[in-house]
Amino acid sequence: MLANRRFDSLMLFVLWLAIGISAIVAVYARHESRLLFSELQKQEAARDLLDIDWGRLQLEQSTWATHARIERMAREELGMVVPGAEQLLVVKP
Repeated sequence: MLANRRFDSLMLFVLWLAIGISAIVAVYARHESRLLFSELQKQEAARDLLDIDWGRLQLEQSTWATHARIERMAREELGMVVPGAEQLLVVKP
């Protein structure tokens, strides 16, 4: 009877220990989950800022690459002109 009582006490202790450990693990997992979610939100905000910059850069690139701007730069900086009709030579195959 005494051995049976000791076994019951030991089992009760093991169960309480398991409950305590599982509670600590659950709290730790929840804490880690919150930290990771916070980091995810920071990374998404950074991504959104990069998307805005990317859109701005694409707009800037399209502005710099317009035909009118390129033609103006060719005229002003390189001194290029559109050839007249008398300067054109047509080569037939």
